[in-house]
Amino acid sequence: MKDNMRKIIKGFREVSEKYDGFLFDLWGVLYEGEAIFRDALEVLRKLHLLNKPVVLISNSPFLSPDCIEKLEQSGLPRKLYQTVLTAGDLCFEYIQNEYKIAKKIYLIDTHYWAKWQKISNLHLVTDNIHEADVILALAVPHTVKDPKDIALHYDEIFKQAIKRNLKFICANPDLLAFCSKKQHLRPGLLSQRYQQLGGDLLSFGKPFPEIFIRALKQIKCPDRVLMTGDTEYTDIHGALRHNMDAMLITASYEVDSESKATYFSETLKW
Repeated sequence: MKDNMRKIIKGFREVSEKYDGFLFDLWGVLYEGEAIFRDALEVLRKLHLLNKPVVLISNSPFLSPDCIEKLEQSGLPRKLYQTVLTAGDLCFEYIQNEYKIAKKIYLIDTHYWAKWQKISNLHLVTDNIHEADVILALAVPHTVKDPKDIALHYDEIFKQAIKRNLKFICANPDLLAFCSKKQHLRPGLLSQRYQQLGGDLLSFGKPFPEIFIRALKQIKCPDRVLMTGDTEYTDIHGALRHNMDAMLITASYEVDSESKATYFSETLKW
């Protein structure tokens, strides 16, 4: 649904009747840390009472069953949304389907891989880039504190990988995330650097088409859908590619004066 009139809204009630379905980003929109935002929970409850379908989409490398469990523990009842789709789901599915023969993976991670391994013993992890078949980035190690440090920590490894024509698979294209105003680095920074150096890159999640296509299939009237997120590049641009209106939540990030969002709201509230 096209709507060229961008405006600041005071509450989600102002747009709830204009759309037949809703997509919501998770981090920074519905929750941050360990608890669902109270106002965001009210929005989902109101939409549930209105019989409006809701799909949650996230660039998290967590697989959707783990994500659903975490959301329930954080206070979000399962009945309030149709499903969760994550970048991790799409990436895991790709690896399972593409690499039928066991591969050695050069893994850049902190803790996500342990969850993946519980349902897949197909692939082996190596810390030797010279024997790896592919690079998989699930997280940025805590030892990397600043975006400027990416090149320092990884350029030599990446250059060796590029010489061997290794594909870089990114399960989270986000560049940054914020928790209590503190900046956290995300794997999109790693994939961005790999591509700058000339490497072959494959990323999953927002703003790329597949996650939006799958989300829209969950909604019966996909022509009147609103996407709500807190990041211009992943959430807003991704939605616009599918001719959706989009609401930008502005609490965590400085709003780009050239933002293409249809609506703006500081937080998600009814």
